[in-house]
Amino acid sequence: MRTTKTAAGIAAVVLFAGLSGFTFAPAPDAPCDPNAPGSCDKYKPGDPFVDDGKPPVPGPKTIVMKTFTIFPATVTGKPGEEWTEDNRDIATHNLTTMTDLDKHKGDKKYTGGNIAPDVMGGQKAKFKMPKKPGTYKMVCFYHQQMQLTVHVK
Repeated sequence: MRTTKTAAGIAAVVLFAGLSGFTFAPAPDAPCDPNAPGSCDKYKPGDPFVDDGKPPVPGPKTIVMKTFTIFPATVTGKPGEEWTEDNRDIATHNLTTMTDLDKHKGDKKYTGGNIAPDVMGGQKAKFKMPKKPGTYKMVCFYHQQMQLTVHVK
């Protein structure tokens, strides 16, 4: 019976959407409607925070945060070496070791960033590699699907 109720619910939503004229994506040739906010916006690759579909090419000693992903996913640095985090997203990001994240589990005031500080969207910040050689698994505290492996040698 549960499957029938779920199917009926989905069918009702689809029927409502169809009858109301709602579409899931605008038609590619949809005209600009000045009464519909955003419908006249034209985005181009290179506009701030617009994904051009291409992975970024980070400069030397730089980690790029774009489309809620860290590029490259693995880096190698020297102990205490200065690097740059380049945030090309609209959201704030940082770099937090998994060890530090686990250590502060349950602490509602903890916001990560023990390796690289919070960097606002469209901004850059400097940070230093850990001083102790080893392999470090890192994430953005706010978006933990963003992962980075750092080898310090």
